[in-house]
Amino acid sequence: MKNFPKTDGLLIEYSNGWVTIWFNQIKNRNAITNNIVDELFSVFNFLKDDREVRGITLRGKGGIFCAGIDLKSLKKMADTSRNAKSLAFEMSVKIGELFKIINNAPQIVVAVTEGAAIAGGFGIACSADLILTMPETKFSLTETRIGLTPAQISPYVINRLGYSLARKMMLLGARIDGREAMKIGIADYIANDSNLEEILDSIKEQVFKCSPNAIAITKSILTGNKYIDPQKAASLFSDCVVSDEGQEGINSFFEKRKPFWIGEKKI
Repeated sequence: MKNFPKTDGLLIEYSNGWVTIWFNQIKNRNAITNNIVDELFSVFNFLKDDREVRGITLRGKGGIFCAGIDLKSLKKMADTSRNAKSLAFEMSVKIGELFKIINNAPQIVVAVTEGAAIAGGFGIACSADLILTMPETKFSLTETRIGLTPAQISPYVINRLGYSLARKMMLLGARIDGREAMKIGIADYIANDSNLEEILDSIKEQVFKCSPNAIAITKSILTGNKYIDPQKAASLFSDCVVSDEGQEGINSFFEKRKPFWIGEKKI
């Protein structure tokens, strides 16, 4: 029995050397909030020196992995605060550091992307070691479609996809399903409802055959030189949040309409 940190937005399960962290905010589609970021930090810091824990699975309750950053918080921040840029900067830095702590975890981290992995949720998946997806899962990098930039997730997407494909997806706000994600190398495994747990068990079996210390050291080698400075990324992101285009993009999302960018005529 492990005394995990207390969490409200996450559900933590532990069994036989493996931890499952469930995003458990179904009403907002498991979006990334400040509270979720803080709780994930607490759990990953709690586990970082525990070699009895051989692996960590990230999943989402309610049939969705993660809908990305909580746009309601961003909109409220931009609409009501004189310090919107600094608040967006601080939020972005925290999220960037979160991706890094997930990626640097000494244990194997598996993202099970059911339903949707959108924007920052896509980033969380790419910061994991392995991605297990479903055929109908929706992957999307929607930031540029709403006037934002995928600054913090860019190194993880690039490392998983390669520069050329990552560039295309990030610039065009690409949307694909789980089948395509498997085909182009986003996902490592694809499952359906009947064999998902079987595939997870197979992954765990392979992990348990490996030395935990060797895995930790190998991961430190693999992750050594691939990060963007979170401060720089946060500056780029917060600039977008308070820009005219960022405001237009976020408003268009909530108003369920097409955004109008500079030079376009409203109809």
